Amino acid sequence: MEQMLKLRNLKVVFPTDYGVIRAVESVDLDIGDRECVALVGESGCGKTVTSQSVMRLIESPPAITRVDSIWFNGQEIKDYTPRQMQEIRGKDMAMIFQDAMTSLNPVMTVGNQIDEMYMRHQGDSKKEAREKTVKALELIGLPEPRARANSFPHQLSGGMRQRVLLAMAFACMPKLIIADEPTTALDVTIQAQVLKTLRGMQQGCGTALLLVTHDLSVVASIADVVYVMYAGKIVEKAPVKELFTSPRHPYTVGLMAAVPRLTDQKRKFTQIPGTVPHPARKPRGCYFHPRCEHVTEQCREEMPPLRPIGPDREVRCFHPLKVGGAANE
Repeated sequence: MEQMLKLRNLKVVFPTDYGVIRAVESVDLDIGDRECVALVGESGCGKTVTSQSVMRLIESPPAITRVDSIWFNGQEIKDYTPRQMQEIRGKDMAMIFQDAMTSLNPVMTVGNQIDEMYMRHQGDSKKEAREKTVKALELIGLPEPRARANSFPHQLSGGMRQRVLLAMAFACMPKLIIADEPTTALDVTIQAQVLKTLRGMQQGCGTALLLVTHDLSVVASIADVVYVMYAGKIVEKAPVKELFTSPRHPYTVGLMAAVPRLTDQKRKFTQIPGTVPHPARKPRGCYFHPRCEHVTEQCREEMPPLRPIGPDREVRCFHPLKVGGAANE
């Protein structure tokens, strides 16, 4: 499979009066052509900073960003000028943000906002752009698309606004779409509808997709490969089926155990003890060791490397769990 994105050794820090916040530490990420890759973890793990860094949206200052390579669609873009990045954003790579209400311009109709995509990147006239906008809104399942195009964001429901963001993202058939928690503010029924639309559009357009989420139930239904992130570092990578059948990092196992299952009503709901460490006060050694039931003295003193444990599988743990979740001696 050809690679659409290769991110190498991304580091992002934010100097503050309270210390240096190490938001992202030495992250590598690969996304194949037409592939859906999920980046999962609790809030505060660095997922959004990572995804926005791919699109060069993290401002410096205040951030200090270091990266060896951002190889996108056959080109190295880490040193692109702001003007060069403006040319590829929206056209070749696009982002779906988690809060549609703040992402959309409140004083412009949603139709005018989508029209701008076609006029800027495809050189369409206003009339040509509006026809494409109506077709795009129809394609993502918005009822009465021509009438909805004349609506302002506040006149639409949360689910409708999220679908408008999907239409904007897919407008120019980009090579890569980054979806940052695209269903967070929606109820379960609308979540399922939006995810089905997102996956259908992604497959129909042949677009690579980076899905950023804390919800593993979302990952199971849409992703091909999963990266698990904790405290700014990747702690596990695996194909989605293997991750769900045999998670190897204790943090991944904890995330799995916290997912409710309607099919097993006798199963006790569990949660991972403690919280993600403050990015300016991370513990020595493995960042997860204060919350890990399998911790050893080595874990407290040393940071484990991210190492391969099988085909397309990596784990950052001195004592990766056996298949089935049992601890190694």
